[in-house]
Amino acid sequence: MGVILALSPVLPITYSSAFAQADTSASAPNSFARIDEPEGSVPAVSSPIPNENRKLAPSSLATEVDAPAPRPLTKDRMPAGVLPMARAVQLAVQQHPSITDAVATLAQQTAGVDYAKAGYYPQIRAGMGTGTSNSSSTGGGNLLASLSASQMLYDFGKVDSQVGRSQALVRRQQATVIKQIDVISRSTAEAVLMVHRFQALTDTAQTQVDAVEKVLELAELRANAGLSTKADPIQARARVQGARANLGQMSSELAQWRQKLRTFVGEVGARTVSVLPGLQDDTLWMSGTPDFQMLPEVLIVQAERQAAKAQLVNTRASKWPTITLDATGNKAVKGINPNTYERHGMYHSLQVNLSVPLYQGGAADAQISAAAAEEAATRERIETALLQAGDQSRAWKELALGGQARLADVEHRKQSILSVRDLYREQYQLGTRSILDLLNAEQEIHQADADAQGLTHDLWQYRLEYLAATGRLREFFGLNNKIVQGMELLP
Repeated sequence: MGVILALSPVLPITYSSAFAQADTSASAPNSFARIDEPEGSVPAVSSPIPNENRKLAPSSLATEVDAPAPRPLTKDRMPAGVLPMARAVQLAVQQHPSITDAVATLAQQTAGVDYAKAGYYPQIRAGMGTGTSNSSSTGGGNLLASLSASQMLYDFGKVDSQVGRSQALVRRQQATVIKQIDVISRSTAEAVLMVHRFQALTDTAQTQVDAVEKVLELAELRANAGLSTKADPIQARARVQGARANLGQMSSELAQWRQKLRTFVGEVGARTVSVLPGLQDDTLWMSGTPDFQMLPEVLIVQAERQAAKAQLVNTRASKWPTITLDATGNKAVKGINPNTYERHGMYHSLQVNLSVPLYQGGAADAQISAAAAEEAATRERIETALLQAGDQSRAWKELALGGQARLADVEHRKQSILSVRDLYREQYQLGTRSILDLLNAEQEIHQADADAQGLTHDLWQYRLEYLAATGRLREFFGLNNKIVQGMELLP
């Protein structure tokens, strides 16, 4: 309650009154004494927070709440070498805690089904009580042992609908587990793809450094021989420094994405990675007809609709009677049984009861209206999910096809620049071309290489997103018919 008071914006305590209270209580030391505050800080409210609770130490809190140690990632038994994208995805889904969390929630929902089914079975209670009575027949104190049992005979579908709703929630959580597996698969594949991108860009940057250094060597030879001015080596040296700076930037980006990949797969994320041949193939990635009804997002909403329909049935059934068979019995262990007025007497009864709510102030009708509205809303959410899935898949497919067409133009441009570079090198050696033209040609070649690598990896990214949008990631990465954290993945 103290914390709530401290955060309440309507407390009638001004700063002046808070200081006044602190000053008057300073002479009386107690467990709620004020802690010395830095000058200029906002004064603490006068809520009763003990000093030991004012200390915010994460290390102590971690001990008190039994914070578990970080779970070590499973070490891959694959021999050292290249880490394929599919293997990285398989490692990630086997150990990522978000999937473990989703599976644990599924176990919780499964227990909810058993809890709902308990309504089909008898409810048995036993107890013992003691007391006194002013009745002359029962005398003084007594000790009474009792046993009761109740069996639902007919309830117009109350328990059935509760079981149906619980089963729908289980199906919803099953779809959530599938969705989380897809999320981790996509995130891991994206990390692998980015590592591969910067592997290629780092190699391209190193090639640029080597090429510009060769131009520098040529410029120094010509300058030392008196065939060109001293400005040529200076210009070439500046380009070498720029190329090395670019190499350092690419290496830094590569290191960052390797660390990102290691959060999914562990130490094997430091290896050289490779992408799937299916991403490189121009047609394999879009083979097959997508079935959006099988998408986890759509399945989740469909399960929510089933739960809403079951809830609607339950709220309608709540207006009808519940028929039960009730049996009770008790025995006076000590004294007189108040039901039979006999010492150590025994009493029992068996009866059929019918109970129905007669008036609840309109609560039942309001619940029915709310459940009907929820069921109608879930129908529209299904349509929305299907529309979004179709829109996303078409958008990624068009991007992939467009990138595939542009890639040929970039490769043609690169080949043209290579021919120009070779011509400029010969002309520079003959003294008919400036070194600046040769350096610019080398820069153009590097830019064309970088553009080609960027466009290639963008193309692969578009294909990966298309696979995710059509729900084919598990098939693509070989996860179907595999056990993932105790769950069997089937098509």
